Amino acid sequence: MLIRPAKIEDLESLLQLARESGPGMTNFTDNVESMLGKLEQTVASFSAEINAPDDEYYFFVLEDPINSRIAGCCGIYSTVGIHRPFYTFRVLSLTHTSQELEYYEPVRVLQMVEEHRGCAEIVSLFLTPDYRKDGNGKLLSRSRFLFMAEFIERFPEFVIAEMRGKVDESGQSAFWNSIGGHFFPMNFIEADQFNALGHFQFIADMMPKYPIYIRLLPENAQEMIGQTHDHTVPALKMLEREGFRNDGCVDVFDAGPVIKCPVSEIQTARNSQSAEISNIEPIKSDLVYMACNTHLNNFRLSRGKLDHQSDGRITIDPELAKVLQVSVGDRIRFTNF
Repeated sequence: MLIRPAKIEDLESLLQLARESGPGMTNFTDNVESMLGKLEQTVASFSAEINAPDDEYYFFVLEDPINSRIAGCCGIYSTVGIHRPFYTFRVLSLTHTSQELEYYEPVRVLQMVEEHRGCAEIVSLFLTPDYRKDGNGKLLSRSRFLFMAEFIERFPEFVIAEMRGKVDESGQSAFWNSIGGHFFPMNFIEADQFNALGHFQFIADMMPKYPIYIRLLPENAQEMIGQTHDHTVPALKMLEREGFRNDGCVDVFDAGPVIKCPVSEIQTARNSQSAEISNIEPIKSDLVYMACNTHLNNFRLSRGKLDHQSDGRITIDPELAKVLQVSVGDRIRFTNF
């Protein structure tokens, strides 16, 4: 399986994936204009020379080389909250104390904040059901961190991820219905799609500005706060193994958790190595590595066999070399898979 930057020619395949993903993936919608904009931004980002992360978007696809089928995708925003607002609810605990009653109680509230300004964000991880096997999801998720390690100058200190929150069988959110439904003239799916099209100001205009007491919400809405969609739980567990931790914030639409990690502490990036290819020949070992080339404009990532030698140089399997489009003398970045 090959992971590479998305191209304009992938538009129809990505729209089909977006339709399969269903509602709730704000950064991945089957709107033609929105998807085309992401692809154009990706092409520009991969060709841009930058001194510091700004407004780049790196969109990747997982391609099956046997049939050229696009089986999945994932993306990275180099920064959020700078060129467009990034709103979340922070879950806070207020102290209610009565001396007369000799009573003390912590009370949880939701406060809308805009405090992740300048963080990178990983987004749009989706794998079509036919390919949810053989470690493809693991490869897709971790590929972003190998890319970040190789091109570290393109990313800030921290990276966040908004995990998809729970919805019912019709795609509606009990959390949204208990809050947003009272203030916005649209249901959850409509609001989520409107946001996906690049509209953000309506959140600040219409969402309550003051703390929302969680205990006043319906019980089914309270239960959704910080919960992850069943389909997204495997992705959450993978990110937790990478070092991501709950940030204490939840999404303003479906209350899915926001998790965060310093880029330098992400396990895949931290444990990766860069080395020069000294030889290309069949590898007898059963160990499998994840590896990428170092060419930004022709970035390619896959998994396969290699032999890491004591002098720092490596031998890689011909099949892996072919997928990565590398030769003897080229450098690759790799880590255990």
